[in-house]
Amino acid sequence: MGKRKYILKVRKSRKSFLVLYLMILVIIVFLGYLAFSGNKIEKIALISSTIFIFFFLKYIEIMVWKDWWAITETSLIQSTGILDKNVREIDFSSISDLDLDQPFFKRILNYGNVNVRLFINETSIKIININKPSRFIEELQKLISMNRRKKDGVREI
Repeated sequence: MGKRKYILKVRKSRKSFLVLYLMILVIIVFLGYLAFSGNKIEKIALISSTIFIFFFLKYIEIMVWKDWWAITETSLIQSTGILDKNVREIDFSSISDLDLDQPFFKRILNYGNVNVRLFINETSIKIININKPSRFIEELQKLISMNRRKKDGVREI
């Protein structure tokens, strides 16, 4: 699995961490309110808040960058992990069907989950919290159809 040309590559959406971003915003607003209202902010509270914010932002970035999924002309590639990297390439002929899971809140923000079911052992690949999941499914379905049409002439029974 060397260097390949990806037709579409996706990662987890930062929108899925909206609650964490709101927590960080609440802390910043609260500290700002205390500072501007003349209240003294203890040094330990300021340091711990800064550390908390830093670690949450780093956590979000790690969660966004550790997993990715890509579509090539003939396969779907799944890569998971940072230190322990696991890359899996699934040929389009192994894919049985695709599902879109996009509840109301996710639909408003245009992100969601895609479930790729495989013929092998009735397993599936969960592509979670990606931006524009319907576009991902459309692209994948189009390429799967093209790939199957090409193979129709040489399909064995």
